[in-house]
Amino acid sequence: MPLFDWPFYQAITEARLAHLERMDLPVAGKSVIDVGSGIGRLSEFFVERGCDVFCVDGRSENIEELRRLYPDRRAAVVDLESDDLLAHGRFDVVFCYGVLYHLADPFSFIRRAAGICRELMIVETCITDAEEPLVILVRDPDDPTMALGSLASRPSPAYVAGALSAAGFEHVYSPTFLPEHEDFGYRRLNDLSYLRDGRALRDVFVASRSELRLPVLRQLEPA
Repeated sequence: MPLFDWPFYQAITEARLAHLERMDLPVAGKSVIDVGSGIGRLSEFFVERGCDVFCVDGRSENIEELRRLYPDRRAAVVDLESDDLLAHGRFDVVFCYGVLYHLADPFSFIRRAAGICRELMIVETCITDAEEPLVILVRDPDDPTMALGSLASRPSPAYVAGALSAAGFEHVYSPTFLPEHEDFGYRRLNDLSYLRDGRALRDVFVASRSELRLPVLRQLEPA
């Protein structure tokens, strides 16, 4: 069984998918790049809504498994910290779930991802509980669900929102509710923690070129 299908990953995948459905973002029929797709489980959400989906991941073994599971899915091996995302074209939606915190320089990635994004960038990431815009560097274990290199990061919510704004998105939002999973149910303590009781802390962001008047979103002001 692939690591992404172990019970922990199944639980968070189900929570993420249910949350995406409840947000009801305007993605139907769009072109979508699933960045850091793993074996492609989350990309099914967009395929079911008639989207043209392209999956990229830094690990060849993940893309090989994705192609086995979804033979018709377009996919490529892309190192998100060094390869040129523009080489693959531009997309209406950049979907970035579970990958930002595996990068040593999340701001550089957000800026490059913004360069290929026409409309929406949807981000889910592990975070550091801090009010200020900061990022803490950490070491990731060596397995197919983690960073390509050993160095990864845990940005604060203000860092992610500020980076999205600085990258050119005029509207940056936080959902009014988060996925129903323990990693998202943390209390904001501003204590610089990125683990509590052995669990990661996670958050979701939606960045848009145009205003989204949706009751499920609240606009964030850049730090």
